[in-house]
Amino acid sequence: MISILEEEEVKSRGSLYRTVEILKRLNDLKRLSVSALAMEYSVSERTIRRDFELIRDIFGDFIVKDGEFYRAYDKFLLDGVLHSSDLMTLANIVNLFTTLQKQTLIASDTKELIKHSMSIYDFKSRPFEHIENLDTIKKLEHAIKFQKEIEIKYTIERFTSYSIFWAYKITFLNENFYLVGVNATKDKVEYRRVSMIDEVKYTKKSFFKNRDVEQFLDSIQTPWARYGRDTLLVKIRVDVSVRRFFIKKKYLPSQEISHTFDNGDVEVTYRVSSYKEVEELIIKWLPHVRVISPRRLNKSIKKSLNKKLNALF
Repeated sequence: MISILEEEEVKSRGSLYRTVEILKRLNDLKRLSVSALAMEYSVSERTIRRDFELIRDIFGDFIVKDGEFYRAYDKFLLDGVLHSSDLMTLANIVNLFTTLQKQTLIASDTKELIKHSMSIYDFKSRPFEHIENLDTIKKLEHAIKFQKEIEIKYTIERFTSYSIFWAYKITFLNENFYLVGVNATKDKVEYRRVSMIDEVKYTKKSFFKNRDVEQFLDSIQTPWARYGRDTLLVKIRVDVSVRRFFIKKKYLPSQEISHTFDNGDVEVTYRVSSYKEVEELIIKWLPHVRVISPRRLNKSIKKSLNKKLNALF
């Protein structure tokens, strides 16, 4: 007779095996029936649908749903499919879970793909957070997946706060993992550094996701994005001597090259919810860039620069 813990481990292995097998079939472009899979693996149709949702969460929205059937648009577990940015994201997640000595939800096939790709790519950007409470990630995952209301204990230096939280996503921004969701205590969308969450407790309640909040999460570019604010259009002029860097790389997802001047300079635009989202970027490229509009952004940047300069004396 096996223990409850052993039984749960067997179920977990069975679930992982089932998901990997479904992934393989999708990658072979097979048309999969929910009811047939449920019968094959002796689970409910609801469980199979959750498997497909999990696959979509991890690999993106590549699945076509036709009634009770699912199929993939195209093969997706091939070397040429994942871009370097996707590999970096996956590698960071795997790195975090390896640090925590905990198994990630990412399928073993994909982890092998990452391992193989790392012989070509070498990403120096890694989460540098030290997460002491190894149970935190697991509880946050569960709360996000099943929309469970939680109470979190959050500590910054010596200040500790408690709040009721509706967790939407764990987001990787500026080399840190943030829990993003609604602080139900304040009725406010907030970011919480995962490394600073000391304790997570489930309440007996669930929550319904707000479509506006979900759309905001999709548009987040930096930790300084602010929910509920109108989008601000920022225009900068980039000197011809450095324009190649802006043409070849988007420093924010909203970046667009909107105009080329006669001397070769380019106009670059950003759509942000807070000027702080572009301040450090502009400061980094001074004196090769200047703000075209809005003019008041210049005052904000000068104030930030003065603070930096005053700190030197």
